[in-house]
Amino acid sequence: MSSITEITVRYAETDAMGVVHHATYPIWFEVARTDYIKKIGLSYSEMEKRGVMLPVTAISVKYHTPARYDDKLLITAKITRLTPARVEFAYALTRDGVLLTEGTSSHAFVSAQTFKPLNFKTAMPDFFEVLTKEADKDSL
Repeated sequence: MSSITEITVRYAETDAMGVVHHATYPIWFEVARTDYIKKIGLSYSEMEKRGVMLPVTAISVKYHTPARYDDKLLITAKITRLTPARVEFAYALTRDGVLLTEGTSSHAFVSAQTFKPLNFKTAMPDFFEVLTKEADKDSL
C-alpha cells in the first residue's frame, strides 16, 4: 500500500528565487513516511518505547520541477525493500498530477540503547509482520 500525504508549501520553505529550498524535501519525506507508518496502524513512538530506532542510512532526491509558495502538493510514500535489518521507502511528490520530485530513504533497525543493528523481525515480530504485508502490497 502506498500512502498519500498533502502538504501546502509555507513561505519559510522557499528561497530567494521563490522556489522550495532543496533541503526541505527530505523533511517532507519524513512527514510522509511518518504518516504512512500511522496509516498502517504502527507508531514510531511505540517502536522507540520498545527499544527500536530507525535512523536514516541513505537518502536520495531527484528534482524535476520546482515547487513554489502556497502550492498544494501530494507526497506518495511506499516501502520498496524490507529485510529484518533494513527498510527502504520511495517518495513521489506531485502538484496537480505533475511529478516534481522523487526520492528514496534507507533506514536501519537499531537498538535504542546501543545503536547497534538488530533483527527487527525478532525484536518486534508484530510490527515486522505488518510492514511485510505492506511491502508485499507495494510490490504487486
